[in-house]
Amino acid sequence: MGISQAKLITLRRMQSGTEHRLRGDKAIGLEMKCDFEIEMCKRRDITCRSLASLMRSGLIEFIASPTDMSRYYEVRLTEEGERVVNDNR
Repeated sequence: MGISQAKLITLRRMQSGTEHRLRGDKAIGLEMKCDFEIEMCKRRDITCRSLASLMRSGLIEFIASPTDMSRYYEVRLTEEGERVVNDNR
């Protein structure tokens, strides 16, 4: 299975523990980043365009079933997603 570099980078970040969220309608994804400073962590949400296509490919899944199409829900790698990341190391 061929996969683009952008999608592979997203999968690797997910595997390393970076939190990603996808809107309930599966249209817009976010990568939750933390800018560490001395006293606190400032969260920066960055649009992640790869999540929607990764969901369609079956490489990621929602952790909890979405009930509201306008809210964001955390996603995780599927077994297939884990295999793709490990095969492309």
